[in-house]
Amino acid sequence: MTSTPLSIVVTSRNDNHGGNLLHRMQLFVNGLMEQCRRHQLNAELVLVEWNPPPDRPRLSEALSWPKEEGPCSVRVIEVSPEIHSQFKHSERLPLFQMIAKNVGIRRARGRFILATNIDILFSDEMMRFLVRGKLDPNRLYRVDRYDVPSNVPGELSIEQQLEFCRNNVIRINDRNETHPPLPQVGWSLKHWRLWPVTNTTRRAVYSVIRGPKAVKYAAVTQLKTVQNRLFPDTLFPYLMFQIPVDLHTNACGDFTMLSSERWAAVRAYPELEMYSMHIDSLLCYMAHHSGVRELVLPTSHRVYHIEHGMGSGYTPDGAQALYSRLDSAGIAWLESETLSSLATKMRRQGRPMIVNDENWGLKKHKLPEKTIVEAVKVM
Repeated sequence: MTSTPLSIVVTSRNDNHGGNLLHRMQLFVNGLMEQCRRHQLNAELVLVEWNPPPDRPRLSEALSWPKEEGPCSVRVIEVSPEIHSQFKHSERLPLFQMIAKNVGIRRARGRFILATNIDILFSDEMMRFLVRGKLDPNRLYRVDRYDVPSNVPGELSIEQQLEFCRNNVIRINDRNETHPPLPQVGWSLKHWRLWPVTNTTRRAVYSVIRGPKAVKYAAVTQLKTVQNRLFPDTLFPYLMFQIPVDLHTNACGDFTMLSSERWAAVRAYPELEMYSMHIDSLLCYMAHHSGVRELVLPTSHRVYHIEHGMGSGYTPDGAQALYSRLDSAGIAWLESETLSSLATKMRRQGRPMIVNDENWGLKKHKLPEKTIVEAVKVM
């Protein structure tokens, strides 16, 4: 069985970010390597180790790596503290996530590149999809993310870990929103997500509950649906251009896959010297307006996100506390209103916003690289 060569790009540093970081990373590494072996997926894992702490082992030493031969190689690329210190806010932001991922994307060898994170487990359905190798270079591939507890048992097989994840979902990040798992029984206003209606109607109902600002969004969304189906040549297109294109940007930083040519065409993630919030979403809009069309895979192709500790990143419950910390430290982030404005502008102009210059991904820097695991290619 053959597959389209794939690069999987992640970034991290050995700083215990989110609590029990090495445990979550080890689950990710073990799961990915074992699934590549079982499904015979030709791939490479590109790990960008950004600004490694001088008093801790490098990730290549702190993690355990498989001894069995398999079709997935592992490369570690290091970005030194000296390079990190050249960026604004470097003393308060130890890792610039999207710039780090660009380092890996720039140096990836696969025809397709999946940007993801180090606390993810892939469903078997997703792996089988990748093995089939029928990927379209003009598509942006997205999936739903299912959040699971941090105590995924490391001693279990990957099949047992995936079963644990299926049975212990905390929340679901789908195209429309982030919400708890759907109730299994009962019909009431409380369980409105079970109603047999379209996603657009469901969003409109939820928007009415949330308030006037959301009602305005829901109204425009409904108009867009009417325009698409009934009135393609009327004034309704004007209304459409007042909102961004409807893309699945929810938790997109955990799964964004494009061909290497399409990553290069938009020069990858905007290299903004700020907290990484919404930069991944901005990339999705840039890709769309460069001519790529989004394909959201079925919910069975989900990825599982292993929960990290409060205060280490964005969670629905900890959002306000995160924003307060960033404000106190004087660190900027891309606010949702700004993201919407930029996405709407791209829609009006019919072209992507290109932020980076040709040296994106630290092209001018010769970065140390180490191959941890050699791959045995599947024919």
